Amino acid sequence: MTEREGQIAGLNQAVTERDGQIAGLSQAITERDGQLLWIQASRSWRITKPLRFIGRLLRGDFDNAFAPFPIRGLASKSSLKIAYLKLLARNSVFVLRQDGFLAFIRRTVSFLVRRRQRKIASSALEGFSREKNVPGANPTPLVSFVIPIYDRVDVLRVAVNSVLAQTQQVFEVILVTDGSPAQTMAVVEEFRNNPLVRIFSFPTSSGNAVRGRNKAILEAKGKYIAFLDSDDIAAPDRLEVCLPILESGFDVVYGGWRALLDGTREIDGLVNGQEVYSPDCDLSMLEKICVPCQSTVMVRRDMLLRTGFLKHKMEYREDHELWLRLAHNGAKFKSVPYVLTDLRLHAGNNELNFKGNDSHWETLLKEEYRKKGLVPKKIAFLLAGLGISGGAAVVLKHVSLLIDEGHDAFVIDLGGYGDIQWFGNPAIRVYNINNIYECGVGNIDMLFATFWTTVDWLDKIQAKRKLYLVQSDERLFYDDNLLKDRIEQTYKKDIEYVGIAQWIVDFLRVEFGHSPIYLPNGLDTALFYPDTPLQEKNPTRLRVLIEGPISVPFKGMTDAYAAVSELDCDLWIVSSDGVPEPHWRYDRFFQKVKHEDMRKIYSSCDILLKMSKIESFAYPPLEAMACECTVVIMDVDGGIEYAVDGKNVLKVKKGDIQGAKQAVKSLIEDDLLRSKLRQGGFDTVQNFSWDPAKRVWAELTSS
Repeated sequence: MTEREGQIAGLNQAVTERDGQIAGLSQAITERDGQLLWIQASRSWRITKPLRFIGRLLRGDFDNAFAPFPIRGLASKSSLKIAYLKLLARNSVFVLRQDGFLAFIRRTVSFLVRRRQRKIASSALEGFSREKNVPGANPTPLVSFVIPIYDRVDVLRVAVNSVLAQTQQVFEVILVTDGSPAQTMAVVEEFRNNPLVRIFSFPTSSGNAVRGRNKAILEAKGKYIAFLDSDDIAAPDRLEVCLPILESGFDVVYGGWRALLDGTREIDGLVNGQEVYSPDCDLSMLEKICVPCQSTVMVRRDMLLRTGFLKHKMEYREDHELWLRLAHNGAKFKSVPYVLTDLRLHAGNNELNFKGNDSHWETLLKEEYRKKGLVPKKIAFLLAGLGISGGAAVVLKHVSLLIDEGHDAFVIDLGGYGDIQWFGNPAIRVYNINNIYECGVGNIDMLFATFWTTVDWLDKIQAKRKLYLVQSDERLFYDDNLLKDRIEQTYKKDIEYVGIAQWIVDFLRVEFGHSPIYLPNGLDTALFYPDTPLQEKNPTRLRVLIEGPISVPFKGMTDAYAAVSELDCDLWIVSSDGVPEPHWRYDRFFQKVKHEDMRKIYSSCDILLKMSKIESFAYPPLEAMACECTVVIMDVDGGIEYAVDGKNVLKVKKGDIQGAKQAVKSLIEDDLLRSKLRQGGFDTVQNFSWDPAKRVWAELTSS
């Protein structure tokens, strides 16, 4: 026992000594913490903090770069913000490395300004929604005056003021410009702040007034539509005379007009100041002659919604066809024995451009009036940015298809920078967050999100139908699990889902229980076909093209370069964002290429190597096939549904740089294999058109 007691006493002594050491260490740590707190509170530490942060970013040490942020214990929302910041940091490092510090500062300031603008727009939209839901806040006009405009100036001012001078102040005026010149736009802007006037503008001219009138009818809030050309003058009592007749049950009311001749146009039997009165008419009379003068006509808007608006194919006699169609569908017409409008007749009247082929238009209107016209839908697509990308190109193509069909389709840009000149359709309207109200946000029929960052805006902007055009499983784009979870939430909303590939439709159905609409992609073979090369091909030294944004790692441009860098070939590079690294060897480099110009680049190259790790459809390989360029691709996350290994492409395993090198090498050395795949690719392209998408749109817009 004595020996055991001695051992215990020794252990107690050791514990006491260790406690003393721990106390000493605790005291030292306390003193060191105090010193660290003093250092961190010092002015020099605060000054150098940004440099330490940037240093970690430049080293790629993103976790430690954000270590000063108290991540532990934060709510998921705060943790998600950290994930966003890490993503931004990675992008910032790329900009710093490629473009330098000044470019980084400019882009950072621009980003912060756009972010602030989005917050302001979001708050304003919420206020608009609240105001719209307050009864009596915005009294509805009884009449909507419709004035399409191209190039008027002084006479336009007179026309608008004649409407504003109506004795019955129960109207709104809708001005729609059609690619109008600056001097015309200046006159239009004079009325911008008038509460009775609303203004809508198209960037290009359509050639006649159909689009402008249809846009105004679509936007109209009034029970009745009153037509007026931009150079005519409404009688001050026009509404006072016509409204009682419309309210008594007639659907179309029209009347007399007074000729204003300026001497530039002669019309037999008509002199300046002459008054012309139109008789009552019915279907049989309208089949022989156009009775109502359009600038005197008022029509019940519900009749237009039931029978359709003006028809785009009727470039001339469009009004006559509409009157016939209305009468055919039971509309009741009534003429009034009053001069309702002063009508300017001059050499600039647009109808003179078509009179030489009058018989064609007369025949066409008699074929058309029995067919219901289109009631256009107002369709908006939310884009996260306007930069060159396959996803943006698909959205812009769908906007173009809808415009061609007569719908009022446009883009709302949430990114706030760039333009769509690269796409090549100047007729597409783009509204940004600063002028979003100019598109008329209160009556959108269909509102599409097109990327996960745009989905939240479906809740901010009012629309009858809200849809998500899904172009990939966007969870694949990111490594951070918080971002993946955030994106996943966008696939769980109570909205309509539309997929551009069958595999996308499948994952939305299987994983999330939706019934997505399949809206197949097509290829415009009028845009992509074998063309004269920018530089003649050399049969003894083939030319390889690698394509994709260098700034986006999963697009695999670094791997693609590594695969071909040692091969005996010419190398061309196309990048929508980012430039080649200084050590890269290449023969030609193209950046931010317009959509239509890619055809000549594909046609100049023998082989396209595409090593993207993630794709939803992959347009560049299909476009290259259309231009008779042979394709090598990599297995991807997502899908390239048209690509068949050994038939129209050579396919390598994901991340297999050596395999890609060998595939390109085999095509360089084997003319027969290259010819076989080139023909297989060209045959594949023939199965792709936009007709299936048009049929889907016809169903979507009719429901």
